[in-house]
Amino acid sequence: MADKDDEKKTRTFAKQLTPDIWQNYEEGRTNGFMERDDDGEKKTRAFNGACIFHNRGGFEGGDGCALHILALKEGKNPVETKPWVCWQLPIRRTFEEQDRGDGTNIDVVVIGEYNRRGWGAGGKDLDWYCSTATEAHVASKAVYQSYEFELITLMGAKAYEILKQHCAAREVTLAAARNTGDRKLLKILAVHPADPKPEPRT
Repeated sequence: MADKDDEKKTRTFAKQLTPDIWQNYEEGRTNGFMERDDDGEKKTRAFNGACIFHNRGGFEGGDGCALHILALKEGKNPVETKPWVCWQLPIRRTFEEQDRGDGTNIDVVVIGEYNRRGWGAGGKDLDWYCSTATEAHVASKAVYQSYEFELITLMGAKAYEILKQHCAAREVTLAAARNTGDRKLLKILAVHPADPKPEPRT
């Protein structure tokens, strides 16, 4: 849990889960759905090798996060029902202290991609983590569009508008660069798997 408010929110919505959308309803109600990690911090409880809120494939109520399913059922955004860290992926917000060289330090908030390194030293061994794989970038919308609600929650509406303008301008630049006739596209313009691929030319 990010903080006490995050824990309170998770508990509030966990109480609204019903057996038809939460596969581990009886286990969660009987033995709880929170535990402490090795550092003593509260987290959702692991059960049968995964988060207790994770419905397995084949469950009639839907596979995946029961809190996510609750949000969709109630017409809410999953940001409103899920723990802080869960809804952020594949976005990651970090805080860095920067020395300005004149005796002044400022806090810099960075919003970027949550890659394997974000999980710490053991991240490189996470075979299931694939957000940087080309195959993961198949959505019809760019992340800044499909994750609008999440990004606004992380950075605020004014900052998001600036981000949206920059991203839209970049898409225009990429489209113009790809409209080059027989000339080859410079590789520097397509360095991330999330970028749309140029159409093959003959």
